Amino acid sequence: MDIASIASAASEMKAAETQYAANIKVMKMALDSQKAGLSLLSPLDVSANVNRASEGTAKGSMVDILA
Repeated sequence: MDIASIASAASEMKAAETQYAANIKVMKMALDSQKAGLSLLSPLDVSANVNRASEGTAKGSMVDILA
């Protein structure tokens, strides 16, 4: 092997390592964002005592916002 092919192989390996590290970082950020979103939504728990559409109505066709 000559120096050029060794340098090329090392460069490709470093690029793959960098891409792998970037993928891991993006996935961790996505999971952190999801956890943050879920913690923000926890006060809006659907099991709480809220008004729900009764049977026979067009459920899901209209969003009621009570504040």
